[in-house]
Amino acid sequence: MKRSRYGAAATGALIADWAFPASAQAVTGGTGAAANFIALLTERFEFTFAQLPALGAHLARLPQAIGMKTAFLLAAIVVAGLLAEYVARLLLGRARVRVFDRLAATTPLRAFFRAVLFDVAALIVLAVAGRLVLAQLDAQSLGGKLGALVLHTLVYWRGFNLVFRAFLRPDTPEGRIAPVNSPAAHRLLAGLNLVILLPLLAGMAARGLPITGASPEMTGAAVIIYIPIVSAALLWVVWHWRLDMAAWLTAMVPEQGFTRKLKLDMARNWWMAGLVFYALLGVAAVYAALTESGTASRGMALIESALLALLLFETLMHRITRHIVSELPMAGDVVADCVRLLVRLYVAIVIAEALMVRVLAAYTPEEWLPHDRGAKIAAVTAVAIYAFWRFLKYRMDSYIAANPLPSADVSGDAEEEVKVAASRLRTLMPLLKVVAGSTIAVVGGLLVLSELGVNITPLIAGASVLGLAVSFGSQSLVRDIVSGIFFLAEDSFRIGEYVDCSKVKGTVEGFSVRSLKLRHQNGQLHIVPFGQVGHITNFSRDWTVIKFNLAFANGTDVELLRKTVKKIGTDMMEEPQFKPILMQPLKMQGVVDIKDNSLIVRFKFMARPKNPSMIQRMAVRRMYEQLPKLGIQFATPNFPFAMPMASAAAPSAPAPAPQPAPPAKAAE
Repeated sequence: MKRSRYGAAATGALIADWAFPASAQAVTGGTGAAANFIALLTERFEFTFAQLPALGAHLARLPQAIGMKTAFLLAAIVVAGLLAEYVARLLLGRARVRVFDRLAATTPLRAFFRAVLFDVAALIVLAVAGRLVLAQLDAQSLGGKLGALVLHTLVYWRGFNLVFRAFLRPDTPEGRIAPVNSPAAHRLLAGLNLVILLPLLAGMAARGLPITGASPEMTGAAVIIYIPIVSAALLWVVWHWRLDMAAWLTAMVPEQGFTRKLKLDMARNWWMAGLVFYALLGVAAVYAALTESGTASRGMALIESALLALLLFETLMHRITRHIVSELPMAGDVVADCVRLLVRLYVAIVIAEALMVRVLAAYTPEEWLPHDRGAKIAAVTAVAIYAFWRFLKYRMDSYIAANPLPSADVSGDAEEEVKVAASRLRTLMPLLKVVAGSTIAVVGGLLVLSELGVNITPLIAGASVLGLAVSFGSQSLVRDIVSGIFFLAEDSFRIGEYVDCSKVKGTVEGFSVRSLKLRHQNGQLHIVPFGQVGHITNFSRDWTVIKFNLAFANGTDVELLRKTVKKIGTDMMEEPQFKPILMQPLKMQGVVDIKDNSLIVRFKFMARPKNPSMIQRMAVRRMYEQLPKLGIQFATPNFPFAMPMASAAAPSAPAPAPQPAPPAKAAE
């Protein structure tokens, strides 16, 4: 445990001493553990550089120690392996193209894995060819040990190249998984190979020097010399291919979502984090050479591997789900998001362990074990809660999509169908969705925090006090919310229904937890808090009776009018257009008044509250068309004032001769 604590202090002190030597000395004051480690590292640095002459002499003796034949065989391992892989790829290339042509359009995942099998076969051929050359060397000799190291490094590099090539496919766009074009795929394949190859060569040199008989001090001196070069090369790779990698990352950002802009900014500026990471990787490697402990360097390498694996996994998931263009998430998308979250959390746990235990050495492996166990349980809990919410949301969204809300627009044709009001469940579904999401988020967050070791009792107590304070300080808000809960529980209204709230009236267009939205027939939108709603009169529930009056001429045969109107109502009841709406046919109630030399007759019918005004208009129209044919005339207004006479306008003018009437048209 003490060694780990001192390792963390040494790392921080080394960075501080390199960046701000004066301030580091002022802070430590030349005393304490940090100052001791700075002095120790300074001595190690000076001692390591003192080994440079011995290192040079050792390197000068290497050609003689290895021998020309052994050097030739070491080079032959690389050449034979790469050549065998190239030939195998050429022979299997046609079969790979046939796989892509047959399966890429329909089952891209199957085509991807089958093509990977061909690449694995080429890698096996490389390993076999290299092993055959390695067999020419004695396994216990210097050449045999170096040959095994060279072959291991070669296979490791080509294995990573296999993975990168499987995703990029520079020469076969139809099988490409990464969302980039062919030129960018060629460039990215070269850049990713350099990212893997440069650290591999550095590690091979660090492991190969002790095999040749170099002392640890000489090996550390060599590492300090070439690590800055390797780090500078990696920084150049990040800078040189920053745009191509940014294109890869931005293409995977979802088209929708409130975090899209943030994700796009992070994808375009990824190179900033890349430069910092590889600079820290170089510092960790130098520190490992000075302290003869490669824990920090291996931790940074583990973080790099985890991030690359996450990038490839996200690319594969994007390729699998990108064909879905529907706004409504499918069940496959829900499963994919749950798997994606699980992998992300696992990578986060791995990075946290590498950072806290290996890089910073803030914990020993034994001390980190309870935190690791709690983090994994919390991750599984978070995935389970997220999966439950996504499937619940999927079912709610499916129901909402299958039951669209009626429109409050009244600007269309008067004769067209009007949608019925939404069901009670459809009306409450948006509010239930918000309540369920909030509840799951709060409860799930508390469970995850509890698994991580956070005491949630103060959080619950603080939330209770805050809720009590809000309830006392916002009594009107509480009244609105409570009133809305009771209105909704009593099913007082639904979206699409026409209601009267004493002060305003209109069609229910929506509601929130505290207010109701009413759209007036003239277009105005009223926002009414539930606390101000004294009562609600619903005009769209169950049935409605429509009564209207018409004026007929004096002397109208009332009995004939009654029978004719009854026949019109019976005929409308049998028509498919009105049969689902009319509950009782149109009928005449009788004469209700005699006014201005006319009979006022009242009619009524019972219908469902869908569009009764349309039925009334159709009934009046049919009466207007049929009644005059039976001698039943509508009343005409009487004008109480006299019309001016032509003789009054010109008394002395002679009367004009009558003009013959025009002949009647055939159409008339």
